[in-house]
Amino acid sequence: MGSDDPAVVGPYRLVAQLGSGGMGRVYLGYSPSGRKVAIKVIRPEYVQDPAFRQRFAREVIASRAVSGFFTAGVVDADPEGPRPWLATAYIPGPSLQRAVQKSGPFPERSVRALGAALVEALTAIHGASLIHRDLKPANVLLAQDGPRVIDFGISRLCEHSGLTLTGTTIGSPGYMSPEQIQGFRIEPSSDVFSLGSVLAYAATGTSPFGEASVPALLYRVVNEQPDLQAVPTGLRDLIGWCLAKEPADRPELPALMHALAGGRLPVELLAPGWLPEPWHGEDTAPALPDAPTSTTAPPVPVPPHPSPDRPEDVLGRPVGRRRVLYTAVGALAAGGAVAAGWALSRGGSSGAGGQRWRFTTTGTVLSYPRLAGDLVYAASNDGTLYALDAADGRRRWAYTTGAAIGSAPAVLGGSVYLGGDDRVLYAFDARSGAVRWRFTTQGIVHTPVVTGGVAYVGSADHRLYAVDAASGTRRWAFTAGNDTHSPAVSGESVYVGSSDTSLYAVDAATGEKRWAFTTRGAVSGIPAVASGLVHFGSTDGALYAVDAGTGKQVWRFEGASVGSSPAIARGLVYVGGGKALHALEAATGKTVWTFMAAGDVHTPAVAGPVVYVGSDDSRLYALNAATGKELWSFLAPAPVHSPAASQDTVYFGCEDNALYAVRL
Repeated sequence: MGSDDPAVVGPYRLVAQLGSGGMGRVYLGYSPSGRKVAIKVIRPEYVQDPAFRQRFAREVIASRAVSGFFTAGVVDADPEGPRPWLATAYIPGPSLQRAVQKSGPFPERSVRALGAALVEALTAIHGASLIHRDLKPANVLLAQDGPRVIDFGISRLCEHSGLTLTGTTIGSPGYMSPEQIQGFRIEPSSDVFSLGSVLAYAATGTSPFGEASVPALLYRVVNEQPDLQAVPTGLRDLIGWCLAKEPADRPELPALMHALAGGRLPVELLAPGWLPEPWHGEDTAPALPDAPTSTTAPPVPVPPHPSPDRPEDVLGRPVGRRRVLYTAVGALAAGGAVAAGWALSRGGSSGAGGQRWRFTTTGTVLSYPRLAGDLVYAASNDGTLYALDAADGRRRWAYTTGAAIGSAPAVLGGSVYLGGDDRVLYAFDARSGAVRWRFTTQGIVHTPVVTGGVAYVGSADHRLYAVDAASGTRRWAFTAGNDTHSPAVSGESVYVGSSDTSLYAVDAATGEKRWAFTTRGAVSGIPAVASGLVHFGSTDGALYAVDAGTGKQVWRFEGASVGSSPAIARGLVYVGGGKALHALEAATGKTVWTFMAAGDVHTPAVAGPVVYVGSDDSRLYALNAATGKELWSFLAPAPVHSPAASQDTVYFGCEDNALYAVRL
């Protein structure tokens, strides 16, 4: 537990952090009676986002609806609180994915026991009129007394057909059903297909459709038969039955249970020893000091490096919205007439908006990449900083930290500086990736800025640090009242926002406070300074412009998003607000133009006469910076995060766990 971790959530006392992701953290906690619970708490920067609250509330509703022994039941929740949270029963064991990655495939007996338990879990889920839609090895936890299915965050009520219409797909490539990929209506049989993929993974250590890029996996699931040669003979036909292309050809759950268990109950299959070594009997739960148990804290799992050194083959330039992608899959299945539209070779289209390359990670690149020389640096939420060849996406080096990364790297003077969720500010050699030094704080470290031989960085331990860029030694620390975020430096001042609702101006040389400007919400974005004004957003929904010297408000614009930091160029400030990207006069705040996307937009980037912005509608937009007119757009497979642009390429992360390079 760090200084920025809450000690109490609702009636629960928190004692250890179990994991961290882009949307929040999961803690081990104890109820007043001493019962262990796993509590998901969303990050502060999302609490003012109505869409995120709605999504979280849906997860709570879906999770509460399910009651089965092999599901992680909801104990308590508060989706409406200042820090929404969800408490479930604590499951003392690893995920199926972790267990197989570390110790290899399961024997047939264990796979049958696993399958029977998962069938019972799906029976409970479907009995609540839900479809899981994302059953995969990472969403199956292994306990001594059997597995548990978790994460109903994208489950949907069966009768809510508006959420499962053609063109809508949510899930994980390699474990999605063909109808899910093609955007057709989803029925409970879709989960049976996913179950077949999960059992094949448990039996062989790999997905039945192999390891490949997202488009290649989607194509294989729709058009090709699964590779089951490595599956034990006794399970091959059964798993193949689950993986039938047509939903009607898959088994009903009772028939599948009989085939797996041979008339026995899951509890009989889950006798001691069902879970192969070394996972049998593992319980790594940390103990509350005065609790009756005595165990040790589990390590926070760090995902492995991705194995490919080359970017994956991908789709070429998109020609329509997400539905076109799935229509193309269907056409390929029918006869391959549109195969060229998949561009399953590096290069894509040669025109503006055409894809140059795509590099796959095991997590999402949440923040913008950095380009320096011939390399592009991108930090992924898998905990790894990647250095890639800017021209072709080949991996030059990678370094995995001790936790997730939500910040962006800074590059200067042959060094790369990066803040991590493991509470460390790193300095790397930009060419080799060798660690030059580490500076440790007591909280998550945000995006640094480096200038004048000093790295300035905010931490969730409430401090803004000035660190010598060459040696990593601390020069000074300024303390705010809460999480201190990413700063901006201009002249002799450092400007930094805090979750204590204030923007601070701090003397760059001494760390002394010059002034503070208070808003009605957390100030968590990166400020932008130009022409004597500091522009910054607050979770109160406003973009502020204050005098850089005095801290006096010059203007205020209602309708800014906490998730979008402003960008300034040619006298205009660009900022997102929900689905809108606004261009405002930097001096007055007067609206020049507004562009509406189909999903929430993220932090924009300006390069020459063009502003680039990613959206949750899965598009990267290129807009005329002066008029807001759309010049072109690139359709990705999932929501697009903040971009960075060079003279001929724009780079951005996408929620399909990949970094894209697109031609300008």
